[in-house]
Amino acid sequence: MGRGRRHRGRSHRNQSEESRENAPKPLKSDAPFDSTIQNRTWSNLDFEEYYKEQRIVKAEEWDSFIEILRKPLPAAFRVNSNGQFCDEILSMLENDFVKSLQAEAVESGEVEAIKPLPWYPNNLAWHSNFSRKEIRKNQTLERFHEFLKLETEVGNMTRQEAVSMVPPLFLDVHPDHFVLDMCAAPGSKTFQLLEIIHESAEPGSLPNGMVVANDVDYKRSNLLIHQTKRTCTTNLIVTNNEGQHFPNCNSIASEKCHHPIDQLLFDRVLCDVPCSGDGTLRKAPDIWRRWNSGSGNGLHSLQVVIAMRGKLI
Repeated sequence: MGRGRRHRGRSHRNQSEESRENAPKPLKSDAPFDSTIQNRTWSNLDFEEYYKEQRIVKAEEWDSFIEILRKPLPAAFRVNSNGQFCDEILSMLENDFVKSLQAEAVESGEVEAIKPLPWYPNNLAWHSNFSRKEIRKNQTLERFHEFLKLETEVGNMTRQEAVSMVPPLFLDVHPDHFVLDMCAAPGSKTFQLLEIIHESAEPGSLPNGMVVANDVDYKRSNLLIHQTKRTCTTNLIVTNNEGQHFPNCNSIASEKCHHPIDQLLFDRVLCDVPCSGDGTLRKAPDIWRRWNSGSGNGLHSLQVVIAMRGKLI
């Protein structure tokens, strides 16, 4: 009887597998766009009307602004300043890849293939004129792609959008600071904060500060752990709480452990709050199709309460 059930299970699985094989295959999101589809879908009149009213750019710059939003987002990455091979990686970028990728950049109509971001300290952050899809798919970029993958996996580099690198710089974090990243997943900014904390520490010693990285989604918290474990640091705590209800961190009274701090207060708090993603059109073109003004407005109250909670702790 039991064997019969198992036998029927195997037959059912075989039939299911055959059905899946014969079913039409879904289109992959990274499949090349047909030009007519691209031109038809990369626009939204409601979006344009709404943001024209916000006057986020000058009227004479509007057409250029929209045109840029329709172009794929260039890939960017950072070199870990605390990595053992930081100098060697920078040397490879400056003396090898800048030159070897130049022919591909010229063919694409760009001036430079890769270059340091001028506003990031010590040439540690780089901008490429290729999208992540181009780096992944273009055979002539295969060696560069493998280099990025390997160095990212071992923690020597982080693939991170340039705009994402800005907030940690503005925080002016010191090695003795306690920093809370309230909405931390997937963890690129957390990784950056940890780098900054370790940067000024004495060689061979740990900094006195730490980063508490929090996210409301437990699955994304797991992704956060996967991202940050590449730092191999003990100065990190990962938590899973709603940002607006992040708890007070009080010490536990004990005869064996008398901690000088009764309540942990943070020196810096980073709130990358949930948002509608309007500014991510270049990497998520599907937003053109499904955008409406209610998405951002509906999240405003949540954004405010998270920010207010961050201010209190």
